[in-house]
Amino acid sequence: MKFKKKALLIYLLLVLIPITASGQGRLKDYFSKIELHIDTNIYSLQENSIFHKNTMKLAFEHETMNPVVLVKLFPSEEALRVGTMELVSSPDYTVLDTLALMIEGYYQCKIQFNHLQDSEFLNIRIKAGDKMISIPLFPYSHTYATIYPGDEELFIGEVKKYPLITNNEANIDIDPRWIKKDNYEYRIFREDNNIMIAILPLTTGDISLDFTLHLHRPNFEKGNLNYQLESDKFFFKVKGSRLSFLNFDNKEIIWNREDRTGVELQIDNHPKLEINKTYRIEATDEKGGPLIAEMYTVRRLSNERVLCSFRPYNYHKISKGYLFIKDGDSPKFITNINILREPKITGVSILREGGSWVNSKQIYPGETVEVRFEGEGLSRAEFKFEDLKESALDSVIHTDFVSHHILTVPIDIHKKSVQVYNGNKKTGITLDIQEYQKPREFDFIVIEHGTSPAIVSNIKEPILHRGTIGDVNIHFDGRYIDERNELYGKQFLEIEIRIKDNNNKLVEKQVIDNIEVCPGSNSPRSFSYTSKDGCTNPDISVNDYLSNKTYSLENWSTVELIIKHRKEFYESSGYSTRIEIIKEKLVTFDVDLSIPAGLIIKTVGEEGFPGLTGISLSMLAQFSFYQKGEVQRLRPYKVGAGFLAKNAFNFNPEAERDLGIVILGSVYPTRKNRKFSFPLYAGMGYFLNEEKFFYLIGPGVRINF
Repeated sequence: MKFKKKALLIYLLLVLIPITASGQGRLKDYFSKIELHIDTNIYSLQENSIFHKNTMKLAFEHETMNPVVLVKLFPSEEALRVGTMELVSSPDYTVLDTLALMIEGYYQCKIQFNHLQDSEFLNIRIKAGDKMISIPLFPYSHTYATIYPGDEELFIGEVKKYPLITNNEANIDIDPRWIKKDNYEYRIFREDNNIMIAILPLTTGDISLDFTLHLHRPNFEKGNLNYQLESDKFFFKVKGSRLSFLNFDNKEIIWNREDRTGVELQIDNHPKLEINKTYRIEATDEKGGPLIAEMYTVRRLSNERVLCSFRPYNYHKISKGYLFIKDGDSPKFITNINILREPKITGVSILREGGSWVNSKQIYPGETVEVRFEGEGLSRAEFKFEDLKESALDSVIHTDFVSHHILTVPIDIHKKSVQVYNGNKKTGITLDIQEYQKPREFDFIVIEHGTSPAIVSNIKEPILHRGTIGDVNIHFDGRYIDERNELYGKQFLEIEIRIKDNNNKLVEKQVIDNIEVCPGSNSPRSFSYTSKDGCTNPDISVNDYLSNKTYSLENWSTVELIIKHRKEFYESSGYSTRIEIIKEKLVTFDVDLSIPAGLIIKTVGEEGFPGLTGISLSMLAQFSFYQKGEVQRLRPYKVGAGFLAKNAFNFNPEAERDLGIVILGSVYPTRKNRKFSFPLYAGMGYFLNEEKFFYLIGPGVRINF
């Protein structure tokens, strides 16, 4: 059944307009349109949305609990930039055709949903690049059910069964307990793969039967979600029984095999019911029937009842038929009573939103989970959870073998485990409160190295430290680990310290692998972290672990810190980062031997322009300069002073030779580790023989040592 456009617009105006659709907005960042094709119907997120449990969901109608669906996803420009999309498998559906980009420009896949009646948090999950996209869905049905009793008559005390006629049997939530009305009782149960309704009349005369059915997935009617089906009224005429029917005051007893004394019950008084007599109770009126129980009559009471001691020897359900009260092998009366197993939990499973069922008893502070008990006789149990808040399910799942509960754990719960009670009696089952152990980004770690402290998560490039590196301290601030709505718990870390020389060779390596950092006093769970658990969060001084202290390192040496989460404590790999602290130097000093040739030297006071000199020799003490913010990268110029032997290698007898004191600036190639280079010189000096100042410019051959 499709939504009618007019009804949908009214529903959106009255209900959905005031509500923010942030989840749908995020989906629109990736998909301009999302469609589900079921049979001949098409449902889209734009036209068939419904706000349910604080989430905007794509609603669709289904006729079976395992429908096959064609999914079409129309990507936005953002999604096309992400790259390949993949359909993530889920227990909620089976992938029939994987997600593929069609020639028409949209993604398409085919899936088959599995047991929609059990899917509380239904999502289609898409992996887009490194992101996970969830498309929340809300299935609803158009389920109807009724019975066709005909004109049959009922007899008092006789259980009459009728099959339930429905178009969606799997969507009917069965609660097999007896429901008591004014003059009859009824129950709904499964028998031989059919849903049956059993009626037990309590008085003679005319009775009007009506019953309520609960649905796993709701009907959508006039803009409302309806998890209940109200039946029509059915009329019966009830007659008396051939044997007198005696009612017990309690319709159910739990048979404890270890209890040999039986239980006290009251049964209707009857003139033919003898006192101080033991009666057999069997499931047949024939001789030699299997013994179900014994009933010993103790005394008559003033309320027209008889006190008796009831000792069961076998199980029995009212729906299986009458029980006959016999004197020997002779039936005297009929009755009916449930003799049931004691509720027993044999398995506990937990479901978290977006996840799958896991066999576990571990829950975490602040979370809401669905807990499933498996066992026997669970439909009669009244489970209570110590210090936990239980929320009502949209559709109650409560049978003899399975019981579901949605529980919210207080974020400030102090207990390490909570008891599960059946009424006021302990079941022996406990749910264990676990502290979170999720890796937190390293915004709670601060590095101090003599300058301004740096937050580890903000360090994206090497730290250049000018001058001597004093002590390197690592500080942990637990106040930044836990937040009010997001708990991470204790952080288990490992820090590897490496010392490298100026040639990037490893000099020393140390590992600190027993670091535990706890959330601070602002955490809602701060009371769970004590000094007994190693929660002192002490600072770490790197020099305490090193033989080569940081303050004795040569220029351009590196202190490397590798900080990472210890994988054995987390389900995921956690975070890892590498930090380099490099001892920076701005100026260096060296001595260069150079062989200038073809220098242009202009002597002060002489006229004219000189020619080129021959091969000279210079020895200079020079200062080199490093580029700021770069590691060992020199600037292309130097400044120095020294001696110049003019025409030192010119062996022409007429050559002018002299020794000068010079101040020079030079431009050099900046490639590292060159022994020979060809610099360009410019500067001034003073010739000792001529006793004159001069200017010079020209090339040279440099030898570096």
